[in-house]
Amino acid sequence: MSNMHLSPLLQQRISLLRFLMIFGVVLLHTPPYVRLEDVGTGPFDFVVALCQHAIFRTSVPVLTFISAYLLFRAGLDLRPVELLRKKSRSLLLPYLVFNLGVLAGFLLVREMLGVTTPAVSHTGLAGWLNVAFGLAGPPINYPLNFLRDLLVLMLLAPLFGYLLRKTPFLGLILVLLVFYNNLDGPLVMRDVMGPVFYLGGLAAVLRWDMEALDRFAPALLAVFFACCAAVVYFKIINTNYLRLVAPVLVWPAASLLVPTAFGQWLARMGKYSFFLFLAHAPILVGVNLLYRRFGDFIPYPLYWIMAPVIVTLIVVGLYALAMRSMPGIFCTLIGKGRPAGVSSDKAAPAIHPAQELGDVVKV
Repeated sequence: MSNMHLSPLLQQRISLLRFLMIFGVVLLHTPPYVRLEDVGTGPFDFVVALCQHAIFRTSVPVLTFISAYLLFRAGLDLRPVELLRKKSRSLLLPYLVFNLGVLAGFLLVREMLGVTTPAVSHTGLAGWLNVAFGLAGPPINYPLNFLRDLLVLMLLAPLFGYLLRKTPFLGLILVLLVFYNNLDGPLVMRDVMGPVFYLGGLAAVLRWDMEALDRFAPALLAVFFACCAAVVYFKIINTNYLRLVAPVLVWPAASLLVPTAFGQWLARMGKYSFFLFLAHAPILVGVNLLYRRFGDFIPYPLYWIMAPVIVTLIVVGLYALAMRSMPGIFCTLIGKGRPAGVSSDKAAPAIHPAQELGDVVKV
């Protein structure tokens, strides 16, 4: 694999994983949330729990691993000013726009309709700072917890890079001790993100062959699904171990999809991924409210299957409309900076190695 360019097959793998994992995030956020210990015994209950408590709980670590790999592969940790500038545009701005926008929308609904939620019932300054900016707790647009943690890891990337280049494995032990034991406090809210981020950097700095495990893809996929099934069957609440090993299992397994028509379609859908991630929560809330009011004749299993699809279709439609009507403003708001050229639907979007941290989840 070239030092400067990813092979087309690896580009396609990143694109398809980007969309698949973020669609999975929409699926696991589809209400109502059922605690693992309260999951029923029926086949449908098992499938829902499998997706929401196991399979797609690995989305964040998989995307974090790939993001870190691309960041350190491009050496952006060695150029902190450039890293800060790029991530302010591609992560911080969308984070603020889509979190503060959702907060403003909820406040408007509260004033006009008298409808409130716990998320906008905070009276203290600390509570409002959390829902607005996610300083020490989840922001109101709750999926953006991921971006909030990515921003923190972006600031830590130069320090991680120093450890990776001076004492890589001792650094891994140190990162595991600090983050996995939550010694960082509220700095990074997900305990596994720091270690997985460092692991992605380790793969880049040590120049691991990212296709080396592909020949074991069927076996690794089987192990992954077996681990996920065990989580649900044995009701394992702490899934941190699964999340830690997920990139090693999911990344090679994705190679099985790359040559298929479905895999190529997933890769083409990658351009919608970041906007889907940013916007899906409020749209999903709206779809759920409509279902609760008018969906008595719709079986819940059908709703659970269709809701993420409907949300995705809405997001794709909004994306197309915005790109036609205000491409410059829209691209800025979602972190692209400027309108991209029209790409062919017959090829996966190219992934340059400079598309690091966060760019794996953005367009």
